[in-house]
Amino acid sequence: MGLPFQRRARRLEVAEEEEVRAINRQRWEAWLLEDEPRIQAHWREVDKFLNRPSYGVPASKMAILGLYMPRWCDLIREEHRCAICLEDMEPRHKFRMMPCYHSFHQLCIFNWLQINRLCPVCQFALPSEEEEQRLSDEQAARSSCKMEAQEANNP
Repeated sequence: MGLPFQRRARRLEVAEEEEVRAINRQRWEAWLLEDEPRIQAHWREVDKFLNRPSYGVPASKMAILGLYMPRWCDLIREEHRCAICLEDMEPRHKFRMMPCYHSFHQLCIFNWLQINRLCPVCQFALPSEEEEQRLSDEQAARSSCKMEAQEANNP
């Protein structure tokens, strides 16, 4: 005889086992129906990230060469390692800082940006060659329109 709150384990009959299995199956299906849209949305986000056009596209050479070259004292104190090579940053090294304020060894970030235009820490995107060309074409078109408008106003 056991304590009053203890239950004796009893063997389930075949019909009871089938009923328990059916209940568990219904719970599982309900969980899937409830969480499936959330799971699918998560995988769509992962797929969108991996297949977005900026992934694996190199940065423009002008954008790479235009990166700010900070001094040792300008670096954020929390950044004591290069996120690319994982080596310590020391005062004798050359650094480059992305527009998102993440700093790296100059050689590391130059090599990285020739392969992928995204910051390795926060995914900030530098312009690609195509975007740089498109922007310069747009600026040239705007300046020519301004010059034509000024000539038309001043005969």
